[in-house]
Amino acid sequence: MAGYLAVLADSDLFGTMALISLAVALMGLSRAARGSRAYQLAAFACLLFMPVLYGVGIYILNLPPA
Repeated sequence: MAGYLAVLADSDLFGTMALISLAVALMGLSRAARGSRAYQLAAFACLLFMPVLYGVGIYILNLPPA
């Protein structure tokens, strides 16, 4: 699992998330989009991405060595 996460973190994960966050932020400029359920879920997912990734990283780092 640690090897998989290392490859995932080295891939375009953060660049992709930055582009998704930018798209959600630009959608938020529209009053109609801000009121939609899809926008609210996308914004929530973008806000929750880094804390979840941090938690997974802390969990992996605290595992005993194999």
